[in-house]
Amino acid sequence: MKPNKVAVFTKLECDSDFAYTKEAVRVLTESGIQVLINQNVKYRLGDQRDSVQLIYSERDLLESADMIAVLGGDGTMLDVCVRASESAKPVVGVNLGNLGFLTAVERDRISDLSALASGDFTIEDRVMLDVEIAAKFTVHRQRVLNEVVIASGTRSKIAEFELSSSAGKLLGYRADGLIVSTPTGSTAYSLSAGGPVAEPTASLISVTPICPHTLLRSSVLFSPEAELTVKGRTKADNTDILITADGKNSTYIPCDSEIKIRRSQYTAKIVKIGSDRFFDILETKLNRK
Repeated sequence: MKPNKVAVFTKLECDSDFAYTKEAVRVLTESGIQVLINQNVKYRLGDQRDSVQLIYSERDLLESADMIAVLGGDGTMLDVCVRASESAKPVVGVNLGNLGFLTAVERDRISDLSALASGDFTIEDRVMLDVEIAAKFTVHRQRVLNEVVIASGTRSKIAEFELSSSAGKLLGYRADGLIVSTPTGSTAYSLSAGGPVAEPTASLISVTPICPHTLLRSSVLFSPEAELTVKGRTKADNTDILITADGKNSTYIPCDSEIKIRRSQYTAKIVKIGSDRFFDILETKLNRK
């Protein structure tokens, strides 16, 4: 279904002169799509300012649009996809970064955004995880699209982790950390730690140890219905456990805090234009020498 209104988000560091943003606005407006934009971008569009609609708050921008267009890298896509998931808005990405696993088009193919007007695109639903951290008298909640990393808060200090489910204790690890990943996140930190590559629309949860000091070095795959609990502790005094969500939102928590991880009721909706680029990226960019 053709989107009538598309909100444009730009990572300023990737498009400092707004050349790519201006091209995206031109393609969308010439395709008959109303472009919504925030004030930080609108006043840098020059002659195109009158062709876009200004929305002041980010929340209103997400709610008013039928689709979100993101100009940036996979990190920017992760951030916007998580925020857009509660309103079930699909997100289309223009890759201004490196790999571009989540984006629909490359920076030299912005004209392909015209496919949105003809409906020549698909929308993939991606599994997300809800993470609940119970630390003493506080509870912290967040949602991730890639992964949550549970690690020793001090570099080079081994931690002991206990992984369990509602059925009881499953596995114990001595390692630098654990990566609990979605299929979307299988090509991120999990892959670097030796985890499996999963087709991104698969329904599963993977747990991969980081530098394990045990014979159990392999990843373990769980059904998406699994509700996992992780506890971590270190032998070093005054060392907390560090939780990192989607590579950037980090929180220190006391040892033995409970981290509960389950499939979210929300899904990330990612727009794909043309042929599936996932395996092309695996073949060409990850194998680049």
